[in-house]
Amino acid sequence: MRILLIVPAPPAVVSGNERTARRLADGLQLRGHEIAWCIAPDAPALADRIERGSEPPLDVVHVYHAFRAACDRSFAPMGEGRRDPARRRPARVLTFAGSDLPGLPLAEQHRPVIAGEVARADAAMVAFPEQREAVERAWPALRGRVRGIHKGAARPVGDFPLRQRLGCRNDERLALLVAGLRPAKGVLRALDWFAPVAAAEPRARLVLLGPELDADYARAVRARLAVTPWAHWLPPIPRTEMGGAYAAADVVLNTSDYEGQSNALLEALAAARPVVARDAPGNREWLHDGVTARLVTTPTEFTAATLNALHRDPAALALAAAGQTYVTDQHSTAQELTALEDLYTTALSISSPATPPAA
Repeated sequence: MRILLIVPAPPAVVSGNERTARRLADGLQLRGHEIAWCIAPDAPALADRIERGSEPPLDVVHVYHAFRAACDRSFAPMGEGRRDPARRRPARVLTFAGSDLPGLPLAEQHRPVIAGEVARADAAMVAFPEQREAVERAWPALRGRVRGIHKGAARPVGDFPLRQRLGCRNDERLALLVAGLRPAKGVLRALDWFAPVAAAEPRARLVLLGPELDADYARAVRARLAVTPWAHWLPPIPRTEMGGAYAAADVVLNTSDYEGQSNALLEALAAARPVVARDAPGNREWLHDGVTARLVTTPTEFTAATLNALHRDPAALALAAAGQTYVTDQHSTAQELTALEDLYTTALSISSPATPPAA
């Protein structure tokens, strides 16, 4: 198949959405599919070229975020100034990736844009059954055409001298929070909640790793860091070095308001790191408290769970091992790609039931 992936524009592209879409693109290419890639602002120009016939036609258009990657073009070839009935339109697949999920503030704010993408979609994908049910309730036109596809995750690889970069001693205990600096990621909450941890364990250090996605919020975080000696921030590091960052961490944290499904938490579990995450939408659907990770609601619960992990408590390490087994069994990249190919085939049968996709 020839597949177009439309992804959010910068700065949102420096995010888990972009990483997931890149992983899917790489995996599909290895399976013999031809991948075209563009950010949302460039999509209309690409549609012009396809409609004029100066670029090959597409089998599938995959919109990877219902409002950040929205595009109102069909990408269907035209013939002599009108749509050519002999040339089918590409199938349209829509991913609900996080902030576009029903009930979240940004999704409500951008509802008219999402409605346009829903109207154009032949099929849609989410991470969990609970998200599928929410999408079908909010968007009845998609009922029966939303697929839950578990994100794939592989054990992160590479080296990164996290302790050396921060000047941390070997006996200091590191808690890693991989998140962009924006309100939904709850980074200021993490600084608040970690203060009792640092008071109880003088060796505890909080490491923030991620891009500055919201200028005002980033300034607020930096102001807090300036008066917080036990907290550090680093900008994003290459994906090929993330294995070293996880290996240096005693625990991986998540304090988000909501998630689609966190790549960082999947990678942390794949690396057998203890995880302490806020009991929030997008976390509670797949992290099993006391089985694969700790889900916490209050600062007191956060303090206890984080200290256990930082102290390398056997129970915390056992959860990490169970989490690694769970991710290996349930979140393989091969399963994810097979499910996605099946979704594309389903979407093609809806968009053009009599016309097979290109080889």
